[in-house]
Amino acid sequence: MSDSGLSCCLRPEFTQSLATRLLAGQSINLLSPHGQGRRRTLQDLRHILPESLRIHQINMRHHHADYNGFYHDLCLQIECSTSALGALDELLDLIEQSGQKTLLILHNFDEIRNRSALAGGYNQGFMQTLNSVRYRENIALLYVGECEYDNYLLQEDGTALSDSTLDADRLELPALRLDQLLSELQRRALPLSANELNELAGWLLGQHAPYSILDERNIDWFIHRGWKP
Repeated sequence: MSDSGLSCCLRPEFTQSLATRLLAGQSINLLSPHGQGRRRTLQDLRHILPESLRIHQINMRHHHADYNGFYHDLCLQIECSTSALGALDELLDLIEQSGQKTLLILHNFDEIRNRSALAGGYNQGFMQTLNSVRYRENIALLYVGECEYDNYLLQEDGTALSDSTLDADRLELPALRLDQLLSELQRRALPLSANELNELAGWLLGQHAPYSILDERNIDWFIHRGWKP
């Protein structure tokens, strides 16, 4: 792991702990409400994980009702012909047999919990195949979402499909601390005084989606002290 990359992390201690667990091959379900910096955590992970680790990341929002789209996306990332294999477990076998340490990140995983997912090709076998990853030698799996469910797939009538559970260790993204927000503001070199940076960090801490606010505001908002009444 790169120690130099930790200084740029939003949550350095948490990100280092998460990286250690993934390097050990764990399957983890990372949960956080919107606006807390989930995507930033994934970016920070890439900065500190060793370059020798191969990372495949898929945004399930793009394939929430399209298993074939998910499958083809993964095929492209592992540089395998989409016509050469037919099932997800075969793709995972291919990764495992390569001996290459690999991390598979499924971002917005809870987006597959919709009534169209079953018709789009997702099923209990898909979930079982993902659950098998924790028993594979050189593959770790990181699910990222807002919520955790007993069963992830829904039937057409909206009821949960049994045996569509996720076998992964639950991990909640910790709330941002004042010192972490202040460090992030300092990294962004905003045209504000030290007192104003402290004031802004405190204001952000009281918002429901502090990181989204920080990330989405343009420079004029900061220059004109948009957080002040």
